[in-house]
Amino acid sequence: MAVIEDDRVARAVLEKLVGARTDMELCASWQDAESALAQAVTLRPDVVIVDLELPGMSGADLIRKLSLALPCTAFMVLTVHDDPERVFEAIRAGANGYLLKESAMQSLGDSIHAAHRGGSPLSPEIAGLVIRAFQKAPSQPKTSEPLPSLAPREREILEYLATGMAPKEVAAETNLSYETIRDYLKRIYQKLHVRSRTEAVIRFLDATGG
Repeated sequence: MAVIEDDRVARAVLEKLVGARTDMELCASWQDAESALAQAVTLRPDVVIVDLELPGMSGADLIRKLSLALPCTAFMVLTVHDDPERVFEAIRAGANGYLLKESAMQSLGDSIHAAHRGGSPLSPEIAGLVIRAFQKAPSQPKTSEPLPSLAPREREILEYLATGMAPKEVAAETNLSYETIRDYLKRIYQKLHVRSRTEAVIRFLDATGG
């Protein structure tokens, strides 16, 4: 996993937290989006913790740029900002989770694992915000758009992801390399017009009645 955090103290805390665990490994820690953008595609971390307020390029813009290049990577926002505009901008950009720094540190390890497995960890305050936004949205008849034409292997991979498998587990199950799964996911994202595994699975389940 990797960390993108411009605050030196906060970054050191995250590095120490991850370094103290035996079930995860920190492959990189960056203080700005530009450094992450230059190296992340080569390192291909499973999970990236992203602060939104970064010098230069914002965290949301970074997620937007990297999510299609790294379809097997989960991007988890860790920030102090809880205003709806920032939350939904990050989710639309491709964030798989959104955590507030004040309330997330104790359970951060569990949230990292949840994101890696394809989940969408949210701080309780953010989950409430998302629910209220949907409750206020005008009710519309549900229409399940048919899936675009998917190759048999692409559909198989989506089916595995829909069961909660992580990309590495799908690679082992299908006897394909991790790199091959990554390439398939890129094509799937492009066909479904999505930016994250969570979006892809939701789109797949909605269209198939799953």
